[in-house]
Amino acid sequence: AGVDLSTISALFWFSSADLATDPYVAGRQGVADFMLRALGVRNVVSSTEEWPTVSWETLAKANPTWLIIARMDRRRFPADDYQKKLDFLRNDPVTQHMDAVKHGRIIVLDAEAMQAGIRLFRGVQTLATAFSTGVAAQ
Repeated sequence: AGVDLSTISALFWFSSADLATDPYVAGRQGVADFMLRALGVRNVVSSTEEWPTVSWETLAKANPTWLIIARMDRRRFPADDYQKKLDFLRNDPVTQHMDAVKHGRIIVLDAEAMQAGIRLFRGVQTLATAFSTGVAAQ
C-alpha cells in the first residue's frame, strides 16, 4: 500500500512449445494481467488474448522492467522447466540484452499463482514485494 509502481512494466512468460519459438506470454485477458493491473504495473503485451505467442524481438523491444516466469511440474514443453527459461534468457542473443535480464529482475512464480484460485493471492504478494523492494523472488 502506498507504493507507486506505475513506472514499472512486466512480462509473464508461461512456456514455449520450443525454446527457439515465440513464447506464450500473458496478454490483456486473464489472471496474470489482472495481477499486474491490481498492482498498477503495465503489461508490455497488448494482445487481448489470454496467453498469446509473441516474438522475442517484439518483447525485447518492449524491454519490460521485470520478467515473471512460470515454475511448473509438467514437462510437456522444454520451456516448462524454469531453469531452461533462465538459461535461455541469459544466453539468447536477443533476450540477454533486455534490462530485466541484465539486472536480474526475473521473478520465478508458481504457475498455479497465474491461474484463478487461492494461490493467486500469494502470487500477487510475491510480485508486490519484488516490485517494491527491487529484489527478485524464486
